[in-house]
Amino acid sequence: MILNDEFGFKLLKKKILDRTGVDCSKYKDNYLKRRIALRMKAIGVDSSYNEYYRFLEKNPSEYDTLLDGITINVTEFFRDVDTFNAFKNEVIPQLLAEKTKRKSKILRVWSAGCSIGEEPYTIGIILHEKLGPALNDFIISIQATDIDRKALSAAKAGIYDADALKKIDKSRVSKYFDAVDGNDKYRIKDKVKHLVRFQQHDLISGKKFSHFDLIFCRNVMIYFGRELQRTLLLDFYDALNDGGYLIIGRTETMTGEAKDKFVCINTRERIYKKTSKNS
Repeated sequence: MILNDEFGFKLLKKKILDRTGVDCSKYKDNYLKRRIALRMKAIGVDSSYNEYYRFLEKNPSEYDTLLDGITINVTEFFRDVDTFNAFKNEVIPQLLAEKTKRKSKILRVWSAGCSIGEEPYTIGIILHEKLGPALNDFIISIQATDIDRKALSAAKAGIYDADALKKIDKSRVSKYFDAVDGNDKYRIKDKVKHLVRFQQHDLISGKKFSHFDLIFCRNVMIYFGRELQRTLLLDFYDALNDGGYLIIGRTETMTGEAKDKFVCINTRERIYKKTSKNS
């Protein structure tokens, strides 16, 4: 019944924005309603959005719990391994060839919606594997952003349960992680960690970025409405250098004006190349 209370729903979104600074209107309404309903059920508040708002005001810590539920962090190392293989074997060689042509040694990557750090650290591992000793010839930076402060705190620590590494072969684990707590947890090695810089950032309302060679934004846009997806894709276009690459999730699509601004170079893995602004 509460899902039909549109006025209460809009008011709750405004209250969340005022209280936390997080603009929930960027998420699809049906998705947001499901996440809120789960929290309401968990605390035994199921009569109205207004009742939930009153609970929030009396229990401020609930705001953090609610936002944790809204900003879902589904992630793992080498998630969708074929995508990372394409990044390693198709994208990196083309990027390096372009860098050589331009006599540039700067390589900038953005992991947008980085969650607890597994994606940007995976990118760092692959760069180590592909470049080898030549990695030291480049100035490499991986900008990793997320709106979730708690997730970013975990990402910066770079410590993961052994279970999080189960899909990584043992040689990679020993090369890029140090065992801690008697092999129950593993810490990403500094040679990878030093490539990554974490920052809290709202993709929609946050500051605009620029001068990236490659952007990963996978399985983030699926939670946004179509208009915001179009806006975000144009922001990514502006954030990329000419000829830069954008990798999105397999279930996500290029939409709006952006369809004419990118060329798809790998349909299955959703890898796109920015066309030149002068073309």
